[in-house]
Amino acid sequence: MKRDPESKKRQLLDAALKEFAARGLAGSRVDQIAERAGCSAGLVYTYFGSKDELFDAVLQFIVNETVTNIPIIPEDLPEYAGKLFDASVQHPEVARVIMWHRLERGGTDQLIPGSIEAARHKIDVIRAAQEDGRLSSRFDAGQLMILVQSIATLWSSQPPEIAELAAAKSDHARRRATVVEAVRQLISKSEESAT
Repeated sequence: MKRDPESKKRQLLDAALKEFAARGLAGSRVDQIAERAGCSAGLVYTYFGSKDELFDAVLQFIVNETVTNIPIIPEDLPEYAGKLFDASVQHPEVARVIMWHRLERGGTDQLIPGSIEAARHKIDVIRAAQEDGRLSSRFDAGQLMILVQSIATLWSSQPPEIAELAAAKSDHARRRATVVEAVRQLISKSEESAT
């Protein structure tokens, strides 16, 4: 039987994502992650070194998946926000892991691995589109990136009771349309000339 270390690493990452989303870094146990992945706890240490390093690997995995599967499209930031929204609905565990990171490792000395490079790339892409007139310059590139990402995840960042009052969770299309239209209004050049 041939061993497939990459497949085992991926199984561990998937299991760790679920476990960390449910219990955070402090509350998760390596043996539970290994059991979820269908392997021994020793493999966690072999492949990742420690629970903290596995948590970092999960965060890096999230960044890589987002950058790969949802590349920023400066010519169509509303649809980019819509795709980020879709991903947040399909994978709510990602937002929970990121929130656990903020709660348990808050502060700039514990940044998500790869997040600075990914954010810098997005800001550079937005700035280039602003400089050649393809995108509104009402907000600087960094602020615009944060605004777009915040709007895209607004439904998952609100208390569920409040979000339900605005649009039912089952009304995915309405929630997505709100995200897309809000970003469209945010980057509207007609609004820019009026200010």
